[in-house]
Amino acid sequence: MTRNKLKKYGIAVLILVALVSLPMVNAQDLDIPGLEEATAPAASADAPGTTAKAEINLWTMIKAGGPTMIVLGLLSFAVIGLVVYGLIDLRKPNFVPDALLGSLKGDMEGLDLESARAKLQPDDNCLSAVMDAGIHYLSKKGYEVLETEKFEEVLGSANERFNRGRARTVNYFSIIAQASPMLGLLGTVAGMILAFGSLSSSGGGDPSVFADDISMALVTTASGLIVALPAIFAYFFMRDKLQTLVSQTDDAVEELIETLSDALAAYQHQEPQQ
Repeated sequence: MTRNKLKKYGIAVLILVALVSLPMVNAQDLDIPGLEEATAPAASADAPGTTAKAEINLWTMIKAGGPTMIVLGLLSFAVIGLVVYGLIDLRKPNFVPDALLGSLKGDMEGLDLESARAKLQPDDNCLSAVMDAGIHYLSKKGYEVLETEKFEEVLGSANERFNRGRARTVNYFSIIAQASPMLGLLGTVAGMILAFGSLSSSGGGDPSVFADDISMALVTTASGLIVALPAIFAYFFMRDKLQTLVSQTDDAVEELIETLSDALAAYQHQEPQQ
């Protein structure tokens, strides 16, 4: 992948992260019906008998979650960035460009390996990377290795090298999906420890003493699951998409090699008659 493409992908990720961050910064207060303070303050002189209503918004929920929410927030942005990168990178033109496939097929029919190699761009698409390795191997060993297992290993190794980084990127979704609930559980345990500590020190007379610690436990658990669920779906989606594109590349390479083999057999059949 060229530097210009990497720069474009980086800019796209930064813009999307900024757009996603705006609703978080300007989140409106959420009034939850039935949610009131456990111990209402004394009624004021202006409005006797009224009780204060707790205001719940995104920022207060994040603060209630404690330090664990910082890590979970970073993981959520990582999921968004990986999804954007995957949607941009896992496309057919980056694996099997139709124009290149048609052009290479003509070169294989004419046994013109030099012309085919001049059209390849191994850093831009998977088909170029695999065919470049195959043509280089044929140039060194000759057409005799065309039907051998070693030649197939050369093609397979080139395909694996080109997609090794992509497979690692897809696996990041799996790591985040497993780590997020664990971090949420860690926040839950920490919140419960603090809650029982506050309960023992206060004697249990005032529930508001340990209410913040209970909120920390519940918010981190929910946040961990919120981050993990999209990561799981993204993992299976991106994994299947990558496998499909790799399979399409294998089919295209096999078609080109068969075309080359048939052209070579036809040439060898005509040569004795001349």
